[in-house]
This record gives sequence, C-alpha cells and structure tokens, in this order.
Amino acid sequence: MTADATRARQRLFVRDPITQGGEIELAPEQSHYLEHVMRLKPGTPVKIFNGLDGEWLGTISELRKKKGRITAERQLREQGNEVGPTLVFAPIKKQRLDFLIEKAVELGVERLQPVITQHGITDKVRLDRLQAQVIEAAEQCERLTVPEICEPVRLLDWVANVAENHHLLFCDETGSGSPIGDVLSQLLAKGAGSAIDNTNVVNHAIVIGPEGGFSADELEHIRKQPFATPVSLGPRILRAETAAIAALTVFQDRIGDWSHRPVTRN
Repeated sequence: MTADATRARQRLFVRDPITQGGEIELAPEQSHYLEHVMRLKPGTPVKIFNGLDGEWLGTISELRKKKGRITAERQLREQGNEVGPTLVFAPIKKQRLDFLIEKAVELGVERLQPVITQHGITDKVRLDRLQAQVIEAAEQCERLTVPEICEPVRLLDWVANVAENHHLLFCDETGSGSPIGDVLSQLLAKGAGSAIDNTNVVNHAIVIGPEGGFSADELEHIRKQPFATPVSLGPRILRAETAAIAALTVFQDRIGDWSHRPVTRN
C-alpha cells in the first residue's frame, strides 16, 4: 500500500541519492530521534530530501538500536532552484545566534558567511553546531536545499576576495545609506539581477555588523568598494539578528522569491 503524504509528519534531510524504491540509510542520531523522541514505528510515512533529487515520500522500513532505513516511494516535489542572497554576519551570543541562523534559513539565504570583525564579541564559531541548526531549520520550513555554511574569515579578507559578479548590500548603522527598499527597487529596475530565476547575473550579499558596530577602518574600506552599496534599515539601531531578518525580508519582497507562486504540497 502506498503511504499517504498527508500522514507524513516528519521531514528529514538525507545525504544519499533518492530513487524510487531505493533504501536510504539514516544517521544514528536520526534513527534515535524517530524511535525514541517521536516514537515512530516501521511503516510510518515520512518526507525526505537531499538538496538534489527533490522531495520524496518514504516509509520507515527499519528502526532499531540507532539504525534505520527509509524506502523512497514517490516524488512529491521536483528539485528546483532556491537562489537567495549570502548573509554575511559577525558571530553573536549563542541564543541570539541560534535565532539568527534559524530565521535566515527560513527567509531563503543561499549561503551563510561568518566574519570576524574588530568590534565583534567572539571569533569562535562551531561550524558543526551551525550545520545541525541549518539542517533542522531547512527540514522545518520545507526548503528543498540546505544553505551552505562557510568557514569564518576576517571581514576585510572576505571583502578583498569578493567575486566581480557580487553586489554587497552593506547595512550601515551610521545612516549614510539610502533605504534598503529603495536601493533594491532601483537595482531591479536597472536589471542588476534578481534572485528569483536563472537569469540573474548578480549574486547579492547582505552584510550585517557586529553588536559593537563596524570599526572606522572597516567602514572606510567597505565604502570604497565599487560593488558595495550602503543601505539603511530605518531610524533605529537594530540588534544584529533583527537587522538580518529585516534586511532579508525586504530583499525577498523586492527582488527575491516572494513573488513566486505558492508551492502546492501533496
């Protein structure tokens, strides 16, 4: 009997290729979660995706002693492009960083780039922990891809290596930039690239400062770059995680994927 997609309450990111009738080996932590946390049994329908083969309906075929397998039954959604901006951010306190990562994934970032700044509160980033958070957020918000997490680098080193086809939206808390919505609308009108399809020629990055703000040297250096545009997020000083959410929201509304038709889910 074919599993019913409406009964599939769990959604998992897997690393194996997905083909009809294929067996997917679960990681031990996934098996533990399904069996002991969610109390699921073999025969339970679940949804799976791997960032390459779309979303599939599967059935748990084995679940015991941290070992599990899922049999892929049928594809629910074809793989599509999920092109979004890069979020460049300075690490912040743990609880607020967790919030930032989760919401950035929900708001469609394609890449997360931690940077070390002169006024940042920490230069330590646990990439394994961030990776787990990114995967969990992608599972929950029904993305078909998992954003890339890059190794932390110094902000000015990252700026020095920005590719020619990138455009930086530099969130400048000093008030020197134009409103971000106006800047994005002008970019779209000029044909400077949209994130919503394959025709975009510009890769956008949104740069958010640390809790202590950018240093004078960092501000001066970024402002000199021809590919960087200072933008304002309004009259108030925002926390780093609030600034990220605000900037990503306006981005998706003006030139991002919020103009897409709603996804039909089986």
